[in-house]
Amino acid sequence: MRGIVRVAVPIRHWSLFDYTCEPIASIGCRVIVPFGHRRILGIVVDHAETSEYPEDKLRCVSSILDEEPVLSSTLIHSLQWVAQYYQQPIGEVLSTALPKAIRVGKPLIPKFDIVYRLTDFGQQFDANELNRAKVQKKAFELLKSEARALGPEALRHVGSTWKNALKVLETKGLVTAEPRYTNFSVNGQNLIDDLTESQLKAREQILQALDSYRCFLIQGVTGSGKTEVYLHVIAKVLETGGQAMMLVPEIGLSPQLEQRVQSALGVPVASFHSGLTDTQRHKTWWMALSGKAKVVIGTRSVVFLPFKKLKIIVIDEEHDTSFKQQERVHYHARSVALHRAYSEKFPIVFGTATPSLETVHAARSGRAEILMLPERATRIEMPTVKLIDLSRERASDSLSNSLLSQIKKRIKSGEQSLIFINRRGFAPVVICPSCRWTAKCSDCDARLIFHQSDHQLHCHLCFKKFPMMRQCPQCLSENVHLFGTGTQRVEQELQREIPGARVIRIDRDTTRSYTEFERRLARIQKGEVDVLVGTQMLSKGHHFPNVTLVGILNVDQGFYSMDFRAMEHLVQQVLQVAGRSGRAKKPGEVYIQTMHPDSEYFDCIRDHDYLSFADLELDERRQANQPPFNHYALLRANSLVAGEEIEFLRVARETAMSLPVKHSDRQVRVFDIVQSPIQKISNRHRAQLLVGSAHVAFLMHFLKAWLPHLAKIPKKGKLRWNLDVDPVDFS
Repeated sequence: MRGIVRVAVPIRHWSLFDYTCEPIASIGCRVIVPFGHRRILGIVVDHAETSEYPEDKLRCVSSILDEEPVLSSTLIHSLQWVAQYYQQPIGEVLSTALPKAIRVGKPLIPKFDIVYRLTDFGQQFDANELNRAKVQKKAFELLKSEARALGPEALRHVGSTWKNALKVLETKGLVTAEPRYTNFSVNGQNLIDDLTESQLKAREQILQALDSYRCFLIQGVTGSGKTEVYLHVIAKVLETGGQAMMLVPEIGLSPQLEQRVQSALGVPVASFHSGLTDTQRHKTWWMALSGKAKVVIGTRSVVFLPFKKLKIIVIDEEHDTSFKQQERVHYHARSVALHRAYSEKFPIVFGTATPSLETVHAARSGRAEILMLPERATRIEMPTVKLIDLSRERASDSLSNSLLSQIKKRIKSGEQSLIFINRRGFAPVVICPSCRWTAKCSDCDARLIFHQSDHQLHCHLCFKKFPMMRQCPQCLSENVHLFGTGTQRVEQELQREIPGARVIRIDRDTTRSYTEFERRLARIQKGEVDVLVGTQMLSKGHHFPNVTLVGILNVDQGFYSMDFRAMEHLVQQVLQVAGRSGRAKKPGEVYIQTMHPDSEYFDCIRDHDYLSFADLELDERRQANQPPFNHYALLRANSLVAGEEIEFLRVARETAMSLPVKHSDRQVRVFDIVQSPIQKISNRHRAQLLVGSAHVAFLMHFLKAWLPHLAKIPKKGKLRWNLDVDPVDFS
């Protein structure tokens, strides 16, 4: 039967394209279509009885690649919502939801390694009957002794003809071959049953909602056992034949959580994140679609995976800003997950000690339910928080005498300390006191950071490196100073002040690979380290049972930021890293170095009372008419030629003001054009234009009308622009 299909193609265009198709391809199937002078892959999104173009002018679909949809209608509905809400091209959104192999037209089912296990008949078979076939007997006996499926890495040792031997055993019905879907052994459930009263209460409330949409926020102090609640709930979902999706903010948290979940639930678990190869991502994608993977754990992109029977979504550390995609297709994984759960009618669970203010506001407004875990699962008290007033006790370098003495005390007692400073490198400022020259990147509006490891100046924006100068290039003075503190400087100071201390640094510079990251974490767990120095990589998701002291440096920078979210991020970060202290049997302490010990924010931190801070901050946001009480969209432009970005935004603003919508604080407000806080990155000059509304529906109506005009504005040279709905980064 011939008909019209509406196809999304992966180009920067906001519309679908009509084609004739015979037979009609199902919605969600891949098709090859002519597009200009080339043929490209698209996804059928809709069927139509008529087109705005005459049918004899429509081009025909070249080929249909799939008999069954690769994307379900419910998932396509969510992806269309992403395109509409975030004002993104539908073809690019759908392309983002597919692994590379599927985007280029390869078969749906990837190739998996083969493993072998004994059949029921093989379990009862006498190995002595294979005496004449030595390799077959060795392979059979190995499988029987291991009592699990084995792959080539184990079986090749039985002899050079092991492959032929296994084929013969398979024809005899003794062995069966099957794809290996996971690298971990699955040995049955191993859930922790000793839950606290608050954990049990949270579990029961979620279990009561398994067949409907509900949004839950598990707000528990660090170490309260949120993961155990997740696992108990997911176990019940699996009993009913459902699947689960778990989101984590960082790649580094995915493998360790994958092993923990698989060990606890005894089912195949897969991971999905940018650190995997295209082949690995394709395998996880298919395992989710086919139902082979019962639980999939990943970073933000996992939210687009197709599932055979998805029945719950869990977002761990939901407050983390890394859930917002800032490049290419803009979206927030938390919002997309909420839409999937709502449209597919199953519960979604957020978990964190420090929820985002948007989520707290949703709970206060009745759109989410807060489940409190006020005590640690180990029944250990929360660490004591103490402030070191730097206006009274100056640090000689980076560390105050009080903090140094506490570190020495922990080393003497065989305990570990964690020193947190969210700035890598040695010194963030290189300056000449004589003429006030400072080292800046030639391509960016940023100071260069001195890294002692290679004795070079690094730009943390464009990643260029420059040689460290011996004299000022401006006045030729040799009195060039290094100011400020980074992780490398703290590491050096500890080694100088505490000779013999075993210090390890964990930041992006020392953990370029996940293997190195794991190796350093293993050293910490084995007790081979006295002091950990690190950035936010250490602030969440890690359990260091012997860490009883946390020292927090450079906390005051949040007080001086122009970002309205600065205090939210500061308190979240401090509470998260403070939670690494005293998580086992020994009590913990936290020392914070600050010039502002009288700040009311520290009262909430000392009491580990994040929700009181959240209510305080929400009141200020309400008075200032800032999110979540207002909704923003940020139009960014950048160009290699200074001024072109401003000209583009000037035309965009004039167009916005001419649209037939009310420009007032009650509907949509168009702000003035401003230079971006970081005015140049990689020689591209940057500026931005903010629009906002107290009502999201008004903003969406405005953006829908504005976007076509933006696409038509003439662009000079290589000007680029993007529209970011609900921006989390204004730099």
